[in-house]
Order: sequence, then C-alpha cells, then structure tokens
Amino acid sequence: MKSMVKILVIDDDAQICALLDKFLRKEGFDVLTAANGEQGLEAAASFVPDLVLCDLEMPGLDGQGVVSALRRDGRLGETPVIFFSGCTERGQIRRSMNLGGDDYIAKPAELPEILEAIRARLSRRRKQREHLDRQLDQAAQLIVGIIHDLNQGKSEVRWLTDTPGDEAEEDNQLLKKVRLALNANQADSPDGETPPISPLTLLVKKENRQQFLKLSEVKVFMACGEYADIFWGKDQHLMFRKPLKQWETELPPEQFVRVHRQAIINLAFLDFVEKDAAGRLQIHLKEFKPPIPVSQRETPAFNRALKKFQSR
Repeated sequence: MKSMVKILVIDDDAQICALLDKFLRKEGFDVLTAANGEQGLEAAASFVPDLVLCDLEMPGLDGQGVVSALRRDGRLGETPVIFFSGCTERGQIRRSMNLGGDDYIAKPAELPEILEAIRARLSRRRKQREHLDRQLDQAAQLIVGIIHDLNQGKSEVRWLTDTPGDEAEEDNQLLKKVRLALNANQADSPDGETPPISPLTLLVKKENRQQFLKLSEVKVFMACGEYADIFWGKDQHLMFRKPLKQWETELPPEQFVRVHRQAIINLAFLDFVEKDAAGRLQIHLKEFKPPIPVSQRETPAFNRALKKFQSR
C-alpha cells in the first residue's frame, strides 16, 4: 500500500490551520498542524513531513527560525518549505528565501493556488530523489568495481554504467569526478605511466530489480542501431543505449572479439567453431542459439584472437 504524503502546517492562526487541514486531507494528504514555530519543530521531528507549509510572521520562533533549524537537521534538511504569509516586504521575503525557503505564497491565497504550489514542490523533490538514487546506483557500482580490482590485485578501475533509456548528461557528473580523481592518481604514479583501464561491471535493471553483472559473464553483444542487446546466463538479455562501435573500444580485446558488424562475442563462452556449406565460419556459444556467423572481413582477426586466447 502506497503511503500518504505528509504535510506539516505551521501557523499561529487557528482558523487557517483548520481550513488547510480539512482541504489538504480531502486532497489525499496526511496533515499535521502546529500553532507556532517551537511546536512546529517538535512536530517535524516526530512526524517527519514530506513538505512544510509555514507562516513567516509568528510570535516566538518565526518562519525564518523554523527553516534555519530544519536546514541544520540531518533528517529534515532537504524537506521543501513553502512560506505562507501576509508579509509583503521584499527584503524580508528575500532573506527568508535565502535561509532555505523553497517558495512563497502571499496571504490571502486561493486554496487551488496553495495546492498547485505544494504539488510543484513535491514533484521537484521527487525528481531530485530519483536523481540521487541514480547517483547512488552509480556509486554502488563503482565500489563493486574497486572491490573486484582489489580482490584481483589489480590497480586499474573502470566503471560502465549505461542503463536503458535516456538520461541527462548531468547524471554522470559523479562518474566524471571519480574518473578525474583516478586519472590524477594514476598520473602521479612512480613510473609516470597510466595503467590500462579494463571494464569490470554493469548495473543491470530488469523487472524493477537490479543486479551487478560482471562483463566476464556477458556472452555476446548484438547490435541494434544505437543500442546493443547484451546476453548472459541462460536466455537473459537486456538492451543498453550504447552502439556496438563504442563497446568495441571499451571491452578488453583479449577476451571480446568482433566477429561481424552485428556481434561481439566473449571467447570464454566459445563451445565450438564449424564451417557452413559455403566454407564460412559459424560460432557456437555455450547455452546460446542460434550460431553466430563470422564475416570474411573479421575472420583473420577472429582466428588471431582465438589462437591467442587459447594459448593463455
């Protein structure tokens, strides 16, 4: 069952609190009211609201004091705060917003206007959380890659995090910062050389579940325009928004080889190779059908890669 969105209303006017409580409950929100700033902070600590609607001018602790206290709280610091006040002095409004307010509604206001502002702030907060979740997924994948390298006694780390669908470029800022830091550390190495970087892990999301997939477990990459269909396990596959040409530059060449314009295979899953009636090579991978043809253009490179792989 989906939990209700919680809204805390802080206002020293009892009639306004009662009106907003009734209206917002009808709109499907879980509402709690407080008569002043001190009570509002106590309520926020136990209620943990998704949004605070707060009067600016109150006796005792005013709205500025409330938002300042919330922003210092580890649990409530990111909670959206909408000021709701009859104050029209521009300087005070600006100071209130600079302290951490997210929006301002002047009294008196129509109830639909208040509802629109609440929904807009909740929508923005939800998008921020989704953005943070994506970054946390990326961070988790990076940690997995680092642990893998440490366990293998390697010094290089590579992070591949493409997932199906379009994502804003800013979503990769965390990755960029980590890579810059890694490159800086490698540049400062005693021999002055940057060690080669090899891909390690993919974050796979499927059917609302996610798992970490080592590239060594991928059997084949099949081209689908700007996407690649990646196969692993037994009949498991997923589309990634990255063309085969880009994968070819990032995959370790000692294990992954392009066999024609539509496929890159993992030599570790090679079962056997045969020739068709026309004398062209056909590759059979373990637990994968159908066989994959090797183009005449890629045959020499495939034979060299296979020979080198088998001699390891």
